[in-house]
Amino acid sequence: MSDPAYKLVILMHSRHDLGSDAFTEAWARVDRSDPVAPPGLLRYAFNAPLAGDAPVANAAAASFDAAIELWWARKNDAADWVASRAFRDRWLPLRLPLLTGRPTAIGGVPQLIWERPEPAPQTAVKVLVLPVALRRLRFQEFVDHWTGSHARLALGGPHTKERLLRLEDMPAPTPATSRLESSLYDGVGALTFASLEALAAEFGSDYYRENLAPDEVRFTDPATSATLLTKEVVTT
Repeated sequence: MSDPAYKLVILMHSRHDLGSDAFTEAWARVDRSDPVAPPGLLRYAFNAPLAGDAPVANAAAASFDAAIELWWARKNDAADWVASRAFRDRWLPLRLPLLTGRPTAIGGVPQLIWERPEPAPQTAVKVLVLPVALRRLRFQEFVDHWTGSHARLALGGPHTKERLLRLEDMPAPTPATSRLESSLYDGVGALTFASLEALAAEFGSDYYRENLAPDEVRFTDPATSATLLTKEVVTT
């Protein structure tokens, strides 16, 4: 994948009568019948819900059940897709019956902090972190801390790079689109771990408790920040 200039994350509440597996299967059927392939789209990922909460110390479990990540060559490519008749008349109507309401969109410039060169194993899981910046910070101060010193701390654990596969942060300074619901979150962090066991070991480590957890409250609001535990699933 070439370096994306923009990323759009769409967060969803699944229909109450659909369990996680049924929702994932239904979404995959729709994606196969209506593939997402607009101009400028570099990569599409459907992140299916996983049972349990991501054990981030200073963020609650998000109310969302699943998420889509879309990486774009240009910001205008994402805007054109959401504004298109194809999105309005086909993409959204085909998928809304699986949801309890309109999805929420967050967009920004993705920053790939670290990635292993080899492909992710089948056991990989992904934590989506939805941070809300401390209001005493200017937005750029929040971004600099999150993608700078906090990211370096996140990668500095004694076994972190054995457990973690990928770390990408996406600050979101402005609402993504008026076609979908906006959110209070100031970005999306995506942490992919080799397995649920690797995730639990990392967040259960002394290094996390003594270094990462205390740093989280220096730039995010724990009362409103959230996390979502998912598994990336191929749907097309």
